[in-house]
Amino acid sequence: MDNKEELFHIRNENRQLQAESEKVSHPDFYINDETLEELQKFCQDFDPYRDLDLETKFRLQEFGIIDLSNPFDITNKLLLLLENNLQYRIKLQENK
Repeated sequence: MDNKEELFHIRNENRQLQAESEKVSHPDFYINDETLEELQKFCQDFDPYRDLDLETKFRLQEFGIIDLSNPFDITNKLLLLLENNLQYRIKLQENK
């Protein structure tokens, strides 16, 4: 269990460093390309109706999902995060 918690903290530290290094102002929902790819992979394997293990709970918290009591709500928040980020990237490409 300590290894999972340690990995969680390392990922958080890496994300904080990445966020500090990005100078461009993005909306609050924005996640970088690497994190977006991780989110897409996570969503492909994620079943909100199964019991959530500690690693899955940590991953959901990394994506800003704190309330884990409602599987439907978890799914909606994940989809909204994906959709907002994909649409934002499309909008950026159109404005170039």
